[in-house]
Amino acid sequence: MSSETRAAYAESIPAAKLHGAIAGLGVTHVLTVPDTHQKTLLASLAADPSMRMLTLSTEDEAIAVNAGLWIGGAEPIVVIQNVGLFAAMNALRGIGVDMRVPALLLVGQYGRDVARPVEDDPATGVRFMEPVLRAMGVASYRLDFESDIPVLETAWRRSREERRPVAVLLGAPTV
Repeated sequence: MSSETRAAYAESIPAAKLHGAIAGLGVTHVLTVPDTHQKTLLASLAADPSMRMLTLSTEDEAIAVNAGLWIGGAEPIVVIQNVGLFAAMNALRGIGVDMRVPALLLVGQYGRDVARPVEDDPATGVRFMEPVLRAMGVASYRLDFESDIPVLETAWRRSREERRPVAVLLGAPTV
């Protein structure tokens, strides 16, 4: 779609495409908290026998379990929503940033108005996410279109090489 006819700043991405990219990373565990934004992706990943899905109670618990699995030699990914990541900022800071634990966070931008740029979104949970992550020293990438899927590999590699959390912000609900 050309930029003149683009009706949205983010579009829903097929779960199968994201699943393929995640599987290609060598992920062993998917850590999540119940999530409506990425429900089709989570359903697809849950059906994959090559990955173990753990549904946790809170996002800070997911960050802690990510650390334990990584220390034990596993390769987890954390799949959560933006509002939950805000609730888990202390765990992200203490475990991910201060203890230098790699984490790929696939963060659904719940409540995002895809007809507006992120910077103009009325939802503070959307608009504040990138500035807060920057302030914490956590790199982030946007995954707004199918053509952005390669950022998953970039973020994964960066989190492992630099031993720190890296967030990939998924702009629209998966389909």
